[in-house]
Amino acid sequence: MSHLEKFAKPIQEIIKSRISCRTYQDRPLAEPDKTRLLAFCDTIQEGLMGERIMFRLVEYEKKDLKGMKLTYHGLIKNARNFIVGIIEHSDSVYVSFGYAFEHVVLKATELGLGTCWLGYFNPNIIRDIAVTENQIIPAICAVGYAAERSTFKEKIARFAIRASKRKDRERLFFDGDFTKPLTEQAAGTYTEPLEYVRLAPSSGNTQPWRVVKQSDRNVFHFLKKIVNDGYEKKHFHDIDLGIAMCHFELGCTEQNIHGIWEVSDHRIADIPEKTAYIVSWAETK
Repeated sequence: MSHLEKFAKPIQEIIKSRISCRTYQDRPLAEPDKTRLLAFCDTIQEGLMGERIMFRLVEYEKKDLKGMKLTYHGLIKNARNFIVGIIEHSDSVYVSFGYAFEHVVLKATELGLGTCWLGYFNPNIIRDIAVTENQIIPAICAVGYAAERSTFKEKIARFAIRASKRKDRERLFFDGDFTKPLTEQAAGTYTEPLEYVRLAPSSGNTQPWRVVKQSDRNVFHFLKKIVNDGYEKKHFHDIDLGIAMCHFELGCTEQNIHGIWEVSDHRIADIPEKTAYIVSWAETK
């Protein structure tokens, strides 16, 4: 079964409806929603390179979180439920983590739950989760029911990072090399999967992905643009790349396009400063 087949709603609808939710209703997950979410988590067991990954749902009573600052910026309000991802080390662990975890985030969205990726989080949230020397927890995700109204602080934060805005296509997608933007005509059936990449969430809405289509073949090279040195140091840009790759692959499957992820000899000339090749998508018949 492909990952797309695990979703009941069109992936287009899910991706376009998902926003980062920072203000929640003060209540636990309903049992049916929790059961469906955990059942889906059990179907995602590997990262891109075969890394073993597992997910845990951590739930708290309100009194247990009293006085605990959940994140360094203090913008998460009334969150009591958190999805925690635990993954084995590998050379591509952070990209793989983002790719795998975003499937879970999209499933939560399909179930009508609000979510918010948390890279900076209070370690006390995961104090009861044991990891081995070969495992890490790069990020977690708050999950719950979105409050009817956002707090003033959340509105200010969303405005500050222009949370609902995305870069124009010509700044993200290129044809052959970085001198020529990729037109929708040249992208063809890949236009919609690339739009899903454009809509992907990222740390501070930095959108660090750049995609170069090979001129003579349906091969798409994914590169990372370092936008924020602090995020790069914490590997958040790599997680963001994995999230974008998840969106792209689901979009391709939705269009009945099949392919594989592979590290290739991309031969892209004149790659811009602070930009690095990560991986390629190659169409298969």
